Amino acid sequence: MTRRLPSLNALRCFEVVAAQLSIKKAAQTLHVSESAVSRQVRILEEQLGAPLFVRTHNGLEITDAGQRLAVSVKEAFDHIAKAVNPFQSDHDAVTIKVLPTFALRWLFPRLRAFQAQHPLIKVNVQTRLNDMTLNDADADLGIRYGIGNWPQDCATELYPEWILPVCAPGYLAGGEDDLDKATLLHPLPDRQDWLTWSEKAGHRLDARKGLDFDALDMALSAAEAGLGIAMTDVVLAHEAIEAGRLVAPLRKAVPTGASYYLVRPPDLRRRRQVKLLDDWICHEIHAARDTVRLYMQ
Repeated sequence: MTRRLPSLNALRCFEVVAAQLSIKKAAQTLHVSESAVSRQVRILEEQLGAPLFVRTHNGLEITDAGQRLAVSVKEAFDHIAKAVNPFQSDHDAVTIKVLPTFALRWLFPRLRAFQAQHPLIKVNVQTRLNDMTLNDADADLGIRYGIGNWPQDCATELYPEWILPVCAPGYLAGGEDDLDKATLLHPLPDRQDWLTWSEKAGHRLDARKGLDFDALDMALSAAEAGLGIAMTDVVLAHEAIEAGRLVAPLRKAVPTGASYYLVRPPDLRRRRQVKLLDDWICHEIHAARDTVRLYMQ
């Protein structure tokens, strides 16, 4: 049977735009550019010979023809998903154990891109304060923090940790002179991060004072709220700095000697789904290495 169908990619873009009535939101959902979404909608309109949307001063409005098509397209994609579902199993799921702040500040903002590339792979993210061990049978991959004393075939260094102080804009108005009067925010109770930075940056500080938190993300959130100044991994704070929620007033980053690693159990027969996520993380992390080099200067 020969079927005359328009572009399925164009239909998918149309479905998302029709649901959200926004090219921008659809582009974010599909993880493509706004121009790419607009082009696919335009292609579909040309193939069908009918306008599907009307742009007004209030935004995007769907036409009657577009509304009818949207209902049918959604039903069609739902039927396809239902037909494919029995072929999917736990074998298509990948479990990764990730330290909480790394998950919140790096992995989660990017994971949608992987899901867009591999929609049939389900990624289960487990956030744990304790690192994944090599004998851990509950996960396929893990993000670990340490000095890298693991077998080379079981671990890949993602990036070396460099740390520096960050705070909300205007909090440290006097620069380095005000640091002694600032409230120090400690990601961990041992306060080793501030001690390391103080020693390597050549700035004497009383690290006994300040507020303690259970995770770096909590300290960074407190810094964004203007409660003090936090010591942070430059990669995990970079997006907040770029967005203007945090600033690095002293611009003195120092290495800790530790790194973040992607670790995997010692199993040579890794599933294809696991390897795809493994390769994607290693590719995406290149930008983090560029960030580290930026702060090393």
